[in-house]
Amino acid sequence: MNISKNLKYLRLMRICGRNLSDFSHPPHIAPAPQAGRRSCTLEQLKNRELIRVHGSEVVPFLQGLVTNDVTRLQHPEGPSSIYGLFLNKGGRVLYDTIIYRTNNPETYLLECDRDASSEFRRNLRMFRVRKQIDIDSVDDEYSPWVIFTKNGGDGELVHATHNLPELFVAADPRLSSLGTRVLAPTDISWAKLVKGFWQNSEVVATPATADNNYQLLRYKQGVGEGVQELPPGKCFPLEANADFLNGVSFNKGCYIGQELTARIHHSGVIRKRYMPIRLTAPLGSNHTVQSVAGANLGRVFGHAQNRGVALLRIEQVLNGQQELTVDGDRCYAERPEWWPRDVPSKRRVASIE
Repeated sequence: MNISKNLKYLRLMRICGRNLSDFSHPPHIAPAPQAGRRSCTLEQLKNRELIRVHGSEVVPFLQGLVTNDVTRLQHPEGPSSIYGLFLNKGGRVLYDTIIYRTNNPETYLLECDRDASSEFRRNLRMFRVRKQIDIDSVDDEYSPWVIFTKNGGDGELVHATHNLPELFVAADPRLSSLGTRVLAPTDISWAKLVKGFWQNSEVVATPATADNNYQLLRYKQGVGEGVQELPPGKCFPLEANADFLNGVSFNKGCYIGQELTARIHHSGVIRKRYMPIRLTAPLGSNHTVQSVAGANLGRVFGHAQNRGVALLRIEQVLNGQQELTVDGDRCYAERPEWWPRDVPSKRRVASIE
């Protein structure tokens, strides 16, 4: 019996390897000729992990759990990846993910926070019931990387052609300014990736530095990611800007947490959202953002150098003239450029508990 189980496991792992090497690649856009060589950054996302979900009922299984419409990945002309969130029954965010399609319609890869990988897989398995679904980490086989330009400039720049068939390359489904995701074998080096992408190209790849890395880029854009910045059970998907980041479908059927998400959306107002914050001093133990009068207006959930991402009250922070402080020092909230023009609304923000 044990031998039979081991053989089944080995067959599934071989299927996973073939699926990854045979990814359905999106069309790649070659960078336009430039007068001078332009640079971008290639960085391995060591805090992210890939989970393989495989089975004949994989689409309805995921469709009933995630905020986005997984069926879009089934269409030949559809996206190669989608952003989505897994919620609890109260409609609050548990885990963020990017779902990647493969050439096998019964296999999908889910990118998640490495620190929450075990809990994420446990949560998925809890909802399998009798469905024939296999859920495994492929962390020992493939790793996610990201290619981006400094300050999130020209998103098409990083859609360069490559000569490495074992890679899967897809633009970040949230924002073009967040660059391009690359799923590569774990044993591939930074140098080999660079050579495979930019040989005979006018684009120059550089390694990430303390002053130019993906985390800082996300903070400047105001995008939270992972359980440290999106603590499980602490915010609603629309507060995490899922509606602006192409992470929620309001036309699909039911999923866990859908009822409250739809109600908040149709109310037309949100009182809090994640947004970028600029610090003027190193952040101490107190991450609460306050007005000078002492009113609590939100909290910083991630920070690096003088940048951070915070969940803040929209009306008081952006429509008011209040000065903001965090840990006793001045700070500045910034309205993301990718927000729709009518946000924040001039209407009074509704209270949603």
